[in-house]
Amino acid sequence: MQLINVKRYYPEDKPYGEDVQYFQSEDGRDFYESLPLFTKKYKLCISPVTGIICSVAEDVSALYPAGFTVVEVDELPEGVNIDGNWQFSDGLISKVPVNWKTVAEKHRSSLLQEANETVDDWKTELKLDMISDENKLKLTRWMTYIRQLKEMHFNDIASEGHYQAIPWPEKPE
Repeated sequence: MQLINVKRYYPEDKPYGEDVQYFQSEDGRDFYESLPLFTKKYKLCISPVTGIICSVAEDVSALYPAGFTVVEVDELPEGVNIDGNWQFSDGLISKVPVNWKTVAEKHRSSLLQEANETVDDWKTELKLDMISDENKLKLTRWMTYIRQLKEMHFNDIASEGHYQAIPWPEKPE
């Protein structure tokens, strides 16, 4: 059983009362009327576009289905969670493939943010001609580090092994 691309709707007849939110699939099936049709152990809310698993429940009525597709399975793989790392496709649950290039870019962004926070005060002191020689030397080292980070390219980072082998520049002291 599955309900594809579930959305809220407002039926004329409200058998469960006025204070209940009503949902239906894109083919017009009412969520509550479909509850008995879910017979497998686990019910999942997944993104209709990506299949990313966003909610898991044994009781389908415990799910908030708006904006999701609701599917069911009898078994969950070890470690499955709703952190965006698992997907449902063609009846199977699998880990989302890691985009190691994106992981590298995010790590670089984090390092750049930390580096820029480190040099902010020194940049102001330099502009105001208030920087000590010691801090000017530190600023130069950190700016070299920032430039090295910005010059890095990650087009060939296709696996965890490639990611682990990235020669990150050494952070100044």
